[in-house]
Amino acid sequence: MGDKEKVTSSSLETEKLSYKRTFLIGSGFMGCMLLWSVYNSYVPVMLRAKLTALMGEGTAAAAYMEEHKWLAWVSVALIVNAIMTIDNIFGVIFLPFFGKKSDNVRSRKWGKRMPFILICLPICAIFFCFIPVAATIKSAGLAILLMMSVIILFNFTMSIWRSPVVSVMPDFTPSKYQSDANAVINIMGGIGQMIGFVVGTIAALLVGLLGFTTLKENLQAKTNALGQVVDEQGNLILSASGEIQYVNYVPVFIVVAVISIICLLVLAAFYKKNRQYDLTANATDMGEKIESKDKKISIKNLDIGKDEKKSLIIMLISLFLINNATEAIVPNFTNFANDTLKVQPIYSTLMMAVFAVSLAAFGIPAGTLGRKFGRKKTIMLGLTGIVIMFAIYLGVSQLLPQNADGSVNKFTWICLWIALIIGGAAVGCVNINTLPLVLAMGKREYVGTFTGYYYTATQAASITGPILCGLVIGLFKEDYNYMFLYCAIMFLIGLIVISQVKHGESSDITEEDIKKARMADD
Repeated sequence: MGDKEKVTSSSLETEKLSYKRTFLIGSGFMGCMLLWSVYNSYVPVMLRAKLTALMGEGTAAAAYMEEHKWLAWVSVALIVNAIMTIDNIFGVIFLPFFGKKSDNVRSRKWGKRMPFILICLPICAIFFCFIPVAATIKSAGLAILLMMSVIILFNFTMSIWRSPVVSVMPDFTPSKYQSDANAVINIMGGIGQMIGFVVGTIAALLVGLLGFTTLKENLQAKTNALGQVVDEQGNLILSASGEIQYVNYVPVFIVVAVISIICLLVLAAFYKKNRQYDLTANATDMGEKIESKDKKISIKNLDIGKDEKKSLIIMLISLFLINNATEAIVPNFTNFANDTLKVQPIYSTLMMAVFAVSLAAFGIPAGTLGRKFGRKKTIMLGLTGIVIMFAIYLGVSQLLPQNADGSVNKFTWICLWIALIIGGAAVGCVNINTLPLVLAMGKREYVGTFTGYYYTATQAASITGPILCGLVIGLFKEDYNYMFLYCAIMFLIGLIVISQVKHGESSDITEEDIKKARMADD
């Protein structure tokens, strides 16, 4: 065979964006989002069941808390939500670290990013599978100890390969095509989330086709708020030995782990075949990598007007409040659906899929509204819609009587579906326009700095939001309906705060600058 023609950066600049190549690159991100969607949907349910068993009446933990009254504010919901922030804490600490580490790797066969992905994704998938396995242990204390160990290991290994898997796209895509390529990558991530939302149904179908009737019945079993198997009247169905039965989610996690490994194999096969297109594969030093010229600058020392600084600070406070609400929904929704709606986690994830589809579908219209009527007005419109819908649902759910089995009535169900659909579109109005509003408050040379401010505010909220929401739920005796109260209050305060922002509608910031800033957190 003759020598292959060397593909250079300059030759790639003249090419059009290869959508096929970009979709294949996105398979890694798809696997990442698949794991996260299932983790956020099912882990809170398992943690709640075990923590309730550990802290229930008559237990040593309950006696200890009764003796120490100052611990009365510590609830199961608070602990579950605190545990669910581990991924956000690890993300803030480790994602930038391992992202930079992957910049320095030089492997002729696998480039800069793939060694991290090839090694850590399979390990991550193994830890992922052991989370529900640990939950099957009868001793609640031992089960929680093992679950926490595996959860920490899962989150840590995920932190190692998450940044590198996102960075594969920029390595293969010339800068002028990266915005379009990022849209493709986000589509692949969305597909991963959608698969995660329906994977419970997929797992039940697969185990049924394979003849594992018991597993299929287990996955489709009716459960109470703690994930315990019950009959139509809500009475516990005990095992042959007289023990309480819990739904076993091991098949769901195994199916997801297998799909994520398939995503890895697709990405590895792509890289092996197309490594000549890696723009950084032959780099010999970091001097070839274009770095942002922005340095960390305090708001006080920014070369912008006093009024712009004031608007920036107000906007960042508003962002923190808004994201405290949005970040509180994901880890609590499955428990809410199980507790209040009396539906299984397998089906409650489909409801989150509707919210996600509504949010994604309204992305482009939300951007158009922001350009036509103003970003601030569009954000305020979205926040107003969210507050109204959540308040209506909360009012209806509390005022109207429940069904005989404790589930909500038909009218409350209708209000919830409307809240999810309209709420998704409203959140789209907010999410699409907040970053452009922040960036437009500064000069173009401050894009990197202002992007840093933006993600600092949102990442801080991703840590505090679930914890504060868990505290509120605990104060209302584990009533997950009050998740909507917490979120509505946070959105409302955020709406009031953002109304005081006076800048950010126009500047020399381009759509390309905004797209690149969004890519910085992917």
